[in-house]
Amino acid sequence: MKSKSLLYSSVIQTLLEKINQRQPGDLMPTQSDIALETGTSLITVKRAISELVKEGYLESVPGKGTIVRKPPIIDKHIGVSSWTDSMANLGEQAQTSWIKTVKRIPPAEVASLLQLKARQRTVVVNRLRSIGSTPICLMQNEIPLDLVPDMHKKEINSESLYEWLKKTYDLVPAIAEEEVYARRATDYERSELKMKDDILLIINRISFSADGTPVEISELKAPSENYRYRSKQVNTTLEPKILNTLIK
Repeated sequence: MKSKSLLYSSVIQTLLEKINQRQPGDLMPTQSDIALETGTSLITVKRAISELVKEGYLESVPGKGTIVRKPPIIDKHIGVSSWTDSMANLGEQAQTSWIKTVKRIPPAEVASLLQLKARQRTVVVNRLRSIGSTPICLMQNEIPLDLVPDMHKKEINSESLYEWLKKTYDLVPAIAEEEVYARRATDYERSELKMKDDILLIINRISFSADGTPVEISELKAPSENYRYRSKQVNTTLEPKILNTLIK
C-alpha cells in the first residue's frame, strides 16, 4: 500500500500533467474524476488542488470549477544579476513597455543608503517590464549622478540596465543586499500591472562596487499572484574550488 505522502505526490504529478496539456483558462477535470483516476480520496485531491492554487498554477472559480492559470514567473537569483538575464534563463524575452529617466535630489533615507552628501543628486530610472503583452513588474533603479554624469540625457537602448551601465560607464555592481516583503498595491500599481489581487511582492536591493561603495538602489514590484522569487544560498566558508562549482 502506498503511503499518504506518495499518494499526495501522485495526485500533484497527475494534476501538473493535465495542466501542461491545457491552455490558461481551460477547465480542469472535477475533483471526483481526479480522485477516481488516482485512486485517492477527495480530501487528498482537494489538498493537492489547494497547493497548486497557492503556487499559481490553478484558480478555483465559484460556479465553474478549477481552471488553469498561466504558470507563475519564477525569478531565480544566484549572485548579482539583471532581471533581463533572469528571464532569459527561463526562456522568456524581457521587454520594456515604457521608461522614464529623471534627475533628482533623493529623500534623506535614500541619500543615507547611497552615502551621499547634502544636495547630491541621483538619476532615477522607472520602467514597466513585460513579457509579450503581459506586464510583469514595475522597476525603479536609482544611481548617484556622480557615477553616471549625463545618464538622464541618454537613451537606454538595452533591455538589461546592468549591461548598458557596464558598456556606457564601466559601472559593475559586485555585491548586493536584498529585502523581500509584501504590501497592498496602490490603485496606480494595480492599473499598470493589470492585477486581479491587490498584494504586491516587493524586492528592494542595494548594490555595491568591489570596494564597498554603494552604486545603486533598486526596487522591483510584482503581483504576488503570478511572481515567485528564489535565491540560492551558499556556505562561503567552503574552499574556493567547491564554491565555484556550487554557484555555477
